[in-house]
Amino acid sequence: MRHAWLSLLVLMSPVVVWAGDAGTAGTGAGDARELLRQMSVASMGLNYRGTFVYLHNGQLEAMQVIHRAAKDGEQERLVALTGEAREVIRDKDKVTCILPNSKAVMVDKSIPRQAFPAALPHDLNALTDTYEFQVLGEDRMSGRPARIVAIRPLDAFRYGYRLWLERDRHLLLKSELIDGDGRAVEQTMFTALEILDAVADAELQPALQGEGYTRHGYAPKASAEAAVPVDGGAGDSAWSVAGLPAGFMRTHYNRHGLPSDRGPVEHMVFSDGLATVSVYIEPHRSDVEGLSGVSSRGAVNALGTRVGDYQITVVGEVPRVTVERIGESVQRRP
Repeated sequence: MRHAWLSLLVLMSPVVVWAGDAGTAGTGAGDARELLRQMSVASMGLNYRGTFVYLHNGQLEAMQVIHRAAKDGEQERLVALTGEAREVIRDKDKVTCILPNSKAVMVDKSIPRQAFPAALPHDLNALTDTYEFQVLGEDRMSGRPARIVAIRPLDAFRYGYRLWLERDRHLLLKSELIDGDGRAVEQTMFTALEILDAVADAELQPALQGEGYTRHGYAPKASAEAAVPVDGGAGDSAWSVAGLPAGFMRTHYNRHGLPSDRGPVEHMVFSDGLATVSVYIEPHRSDVEGLSGVSSRGAVNALGTRVGDYQITVVGEVPRVTVERIGESVQRRP
């Protein structure tokens, strides 16, 4: 895939899922939604430090997360413990991805948090047209008592979710993601977790620093072009997506550079409140091989196509049919 750094951003997506019969009588959707609301409050409002493992596509990755709740917004630092060294620093204004192998610092506007543990929309009732909710029972996870909540999709354009929530504070301890055939395609679980009274400033500073790094992307004082509103108006982009699946809407848009000389890329994010899809639009270059057709890696599906003189890349933790439908409907505005 041309955007090699996309895999890091995708790792920040929610990874949760449904898994059929839990062997325990479930309770109603209202109870499930209330537990999920409390999970969102906990994930944003608690200070914590932990290590979680992420199993996808037959590979196991480990990450450390340090999270601080603050009155003016959350702050979070993710550090890869396996594979290529990399860090993600997030606050209310921006997300910074530090990639030492390419000596690159990718900066984007902060979009609604979708790291592990996941946060959900405040209005879960808005999801009832596309998902159903159920409490499956109780279990023990990461050494703590937990409740299990299932989120089941009502169509083929999104995955389902199953979540283990700590019984007392409702923090997400484990999540699974399964496809329409009922197969688990991703799992994420805390292996160590501390709830903290406070987080020191030093713990939120990047360890990957040095000379020779090139900064790409959004800057708070950048030009008006980099600060385009996300209201979906026709004036912000010459492109639109005409065939979004039910429930999806655009939540984020900007233009930024990449660690190359290919010029600016337009980035749109579409979400149904749980699933998220990114669309990248950039000028086509004959000397650079772009993604063509559909590519899959675990739960992540991507589609590359050409529209006139532009390369379109659609990627997200959604079924193949979703990226195909979105990719086929990207078009220039008249």
